[in-house]
Amino acid sequence: MLQQKNRKEIALDDQTIALLQVQAEMEGRKLKNYMEHVLREKANSFELSDEYKAMMDDMLDRHEKGQINYTPWKEVKSKLFKK
Repeated sequence: MLQQKNRKEIALDDQTIALLQVQAEMEGRKLKNYMEHVLREKANSFELSDEYKAMMDDMLDRHEKGQINYTPWKEVKSKLFKK
């Protein structure tokens, strides 16, 4: 299964690049591969906090009960982009 990849440009200072290069070599990886690996590991280690889960459960319950007032996007956009 092929995954679509997106290119993103990042700018890092020389010291950061040098440190990442050393770490990549210690793991036997090329720098680009190491950076992708580190970012993938970080992204996959994300866990929602209990507080966030409780807040979202409350919001979903309120949504189902019709207790939340939503503002239409057109109205928000007109306020944000007043001329």
